[in-house]
Amino acid sequence: HHWYWTGQANFTMALAAMFSALEVVPLTLLTLDAWDFIKLTGTGQTASAPKKTIPHKWAFYFLMAVGFWNFVGAGIFGFLINMPVVSYFEAGTILTLNHGHAALLGAFGMLAMALLVLGLRHVLTDEQWVLPEKFVKFSFWGLNIGLALMVITNLFPEGILQVWDVLENGYWHARSLEFIGTDRIRMLEWVSMPSHLILIIVGVVPMVIASGLTYLKIRKA
Repeated sequence: HHWYWTGQANFTMALAAMFSALEVVPLTLLTLDAWDFIKLTGTGQTASAPKKTIPHKWAFYFLMAVGFWNFVGAGIFGFLINMPVVSYFEAGTILTLNHGHAALLGAFGMLAMALLVLGLRHVLTDEQWVLPEKFVKFSFWGLNIGLALMVITNLFPEGILQVWDVLENGYWHARSLEFIGTDRIRMLEWVSMPSHLILIIVGVVPMVIASGLTYLKIRKA
């Protein structure tokens, strides 16, 4: 949906670019609504009122992560490859992967995690939720930190280098093994290894464990 230079009329290109740029708005509003809800519930403890707990706290945290990654992944990184004048040089480069990872996993992946956590929490009592919540907490930070490191250490810098090569040597060269196989690009690929391990081990695995624990607790009940 970023390929606006494929022979469309000026009006169509402008209209498509506008809608693509505005895709960040709905999920950002959803995040602000989730944040306002948490503030509205009043989680602070006072002398006259005990501390309140939010049963679906981590679901709301995942919703806030949706807004963050939607702003960064779809808003900033998407806008980098969105306009027709730059789309011609950047579409199909690693900057597209950078946008895709941050927007798809960061926005819609976190939205799916929010729905999953909402369901897990809904079927358990407060006592049953104590142990699964610990794994959900690890998963939240593991997924977000892992994705952030993936973008910072690999996808974004590699994409910038590739676009520079497009401008210097042509699009064909930047997509060939002459560029992808260089020592600098291979080094960036190896540097991204910790981010993948964090995403899988600290992010995905704890959520699988939390889901398994929830299933076992339901079966026992």
